[in-house]
Amino acid sequence: MTTKTKSFGRVKIKKSNPGLDDIPEDCGYMQRFEFNVDMNSNGIMAECIDWCQLNCEGKWGWWFEPAGEIENPNNHWEDQNAYMSFEVKRDATKFWLSVGIQNSGNK
Repeated sequence: MTTKTKSFGRVKIKKSNPGLDDIPEDCGYMQRFEFNVDMNSNGIMAECIDWCQLNCEGKWGWWFEPAGEIENPNNHWEDQNAYMSFEVKRDATKFWLSVGIQNSGNK
């Protein structure tokens, strides 16, 4: 029994599991836009980045700010606040309701 497959040309299909190298150049690390979501933690979960790659209409990113004095410069990430940032308010709202709440820290 032989199975034949047909080709229907090049159709763009959105990946269901994007990688970090799929982040647009004008989005991502240390990109700051008008609408910011305080993640109440010191880091950003990969699930949050994946969600943005698949669902955002506008630009998006994440950034950090010091949370007071840095006690250990070798592990300064422990003393920072993490934020997700969005160019479009609707993206920020959808993000918060979809994954933001579940991925926020316990602060």
